[in-house]
Amino acid sequence: MAPTIRTIGTYATQQRYLVDFFGEEFIVIVTPDPSVIGQWIHDVLSHNRFSSHPLVVGVGVQWTPSSYYSASSPVRYRSDSPPVSYRSYSPPVSYRSDSPPVSYCSDSPQVRYRSDSPRVRRRFDPPADTLQLCVGNRCIIIQLSHCERVPQVLRNFLADRDYTFVGIWNSQDAGKLKRSKHELEIAVLLDLRKFVSDSSGRTMKRCSFEKIVEENLGHSGVRLDRKVSRSDWRVYDLRYVQILQASIDVYACCKLAILDHLWEY
Repeated sequence: MAPTIRTIGTYATQQRYLVDFFGEEFIVIVTPDPSVIGQWIHDVLSHNRFSSHPLVVGVGVQWTPSSYYSASSPVRYRSDSPPVSYRSYSPPVSYRSDSPPVSYCSDSPQVRYRSDSPRVRRRFDPPADTLQLCVGNRCIIIQLSHCERVPQVLRNFLADRDYTFVGIWNSQDAGKLKRSKHELEIAVLLDLRKFVSDSSGRTMKRCSFEKIVEENLGHSGVRLDRKVSRSDWRVYDLRYVQILQASIDVYACCKLAILDHLWEY
């Protein structure tokens, strides 16, 4: 049976969903609200005070491909006022000189400048639109592109080196967070691929998310759809497929990181 998602609450500052991941249920909050973000972090830290291991956080970042960004339309100004004209009855002033015209001559050759350097076109690098976090059965999707500000508690949370932050195929994630309008920084972000192995003990660093989940959790068909990953994450109302994929990504990363004791690395 494939993972499913359903809405369990819609509020002014957040939406809540319940995801069923092969019989395991977890809550997903989608929000841009600073107070909701702060409350989620408070609940996570309170619930994990007596955990048998250090805090492990599944992390994911989504951004909208540059192809979705259209060039800004030129600003046009319109005025219905008639043109203003000025008229003067004063006679024109003329100047006369009997001196011969002065001419300048130069035998120096005309200087021309030439550049064979190709024109440099800067490639647009989209910033992070969402940040997904998961601890245990609590997940949150923070809509960074809709946040007017992020709470200091989130910055402190991400900067804490006592926590283990882990994602997958995430070489760009830290940079995308830094280039977001909130300039977020994360302490150390691990890539799950570098630590997991198959049943024969062979590394899985070149394997897909689907293969890693199947080998280590026993669930087949759990893949990250490229079409969903490359969709528009700037929208306020994210689609079910976006929320489901983003939350399963961080939920599975958190679960696998605990199984492999990644806090020991």
